[in-house]
Formats: sequence, structure tokens, C-alpha cells
Amino acid sequence: MSIEEDILIQKFLKDRLSEKERNEVLLKMETDSDFREKVNFEKQLLLNLNENKWSISTNHELPEVKEYEALLKSESTEELKNTLDKVNTEYQNIQKKKPRLWFLYSGAAIILLLIGITIFSPFKDSPQELYVSYLDVSELPSLVDRGSSEQKSLIQAQKLFEAKEYSQSLDILEKELSTMQKNKATIYLYTGISQMELGQFTKAEISFNALIESKLIDAPKGTWFKALLFVKQNDIEKAKELLSEIAQSSNNYKSKEASELLDQL
Repeated sequence: MSIEEDILIQKFLKDRLSEKERNEVLLKMETDSDFREKVNFEKQLLLNLNENKWSISTNHELPEVKEYEALLKSESTEELKNTLDKVNTEYQNIQKKKPRLWFLYSGAAIILLLIGITIFSPFKDSPQELYVSYLDVSELPSLVDRGSSEQKSLIQAQKLFEAKEYSQSLDILEKELSTMQKNKATIYLYTGISQMELGQFTKAEISFNALIESKLIDAPKGTWFKALLFVKQNDIEKAKELLSEIAQSSNNYKSKEASELLDQL
């Protein structure tokens, strides 16, 4: 991986990118598994071995950061750090007398450090990875009535959406929302998802809320995609609230998936 990509990942993890640059990184994570693994690896290093001792992140508001912070402040973790300090002190004292034994103490410190990382920082899918895994648009209803050839703009919008040309698709969808009466629920879905993929989170939430409040037959789908919107934004508490609501009844749209996702957050 190039130095440029390493720098880009560091800026991404430290939230120093513009919205456009951040969206480009998220898109690359979706399409490039090697790049995604590199981002996740760097994220774990940042969470566990930041520049300042055992500090895990500069953004202490994220739920996962709070969880790691609680672990790293626990009694067992403090004991591990004290052990490392003790080993290092003994190494410094004995190194002067027995230089040949230096590798024994440094090796012990490394082993203890690896054990600590393994025990206290289990690797798990990030919210972004979970979002990508559960964003299934293959089940979306078509924007166009079967056999219809009159809705040329919606046909074009769907083609662009399926090609992930969300910005161009959105231009058409937003115009159609102001004039269409039929099929409005489906347009809300495609609009909200396009906005979500483009990082237009406030607009996406408005679109999903409009669908939910419409009481149309596809209104329950808005709750599921709104939950995914919160996952994408790392707003885990709000995501869990909606997912719990969906999981309460097997009759709800994506009830099974909601239960699975809850377990992974």
C-alpha cells in the first residue's frame, strides 16, 4: 500500500477529511477488501496504541471508544500495565550487569502486550462494515410499473441508482417527488438511500421520516433504512433503539436482520 494511502487512512481515522474525501474512503472500503482490512487494522492500532501511552482515541463520544476506554481503565488492565512497567524497570537494571539477557525481558514485555491487546481489544466488524453488509437494495421494489414505457425519467433514475451514480439519480428523484402521487413510497426509499450513500445524512433522515409518516404500504421499510442510517453515522444508541423496535415482532420488515444486527453492535 502506498504512503499516500497510509496518510489518507490516518486522516480518515482522525476525522481530518472533508465530507467528499470521507465519502471517497467509505466507497473504497466497500469495493476494495484489502483497503478495508488495512483501515480496520489501523483503526485497532489507533484505538489501543495511540501516540500518548494507552490513550485510545481523541473522540471519546463514540460508543465503541467508551467501551474500550472502560476496559483499559479496568483493574485487570491496570495490573497488566504495572507488570509491563515492572518488567521494563528490571530490564533496565539488569541490562547493565547481564547484557545477554536483554532479549528475555523485552520478549516478555512483548508477549504481555500482545496478550493484553488480544484479551481487551477483540476484533469485530466496525459500524461501517455492518452498514455495508446489511444494506441490501436488491429487494427494493422497482421505481417503474412493470410494462410501462412512459416513465422515462424514473427508468433513467433507477438505472443510475443501480450503477451507484447516486448524485445523478437523486437529481431526478427529487424532481419526481414534487410531482408524483403514485409510487411515492418507492421514490422516498430510493431518495433516502441515495442521500445516505452520498453522506447527506440530515436529508436522508427527512426522507425516511416522510416515508414512515406516510402510512403507505412500504412505510415500515423506512424504519429499517433509518436504522442503517444511524449505523452509518456511528450513532449506535439511536440505531439500537430502532432495531429493537423492528425486532419486537416477526411481522416487521427485516425483523430477523434487525435482531442479528443488534447482536453485533
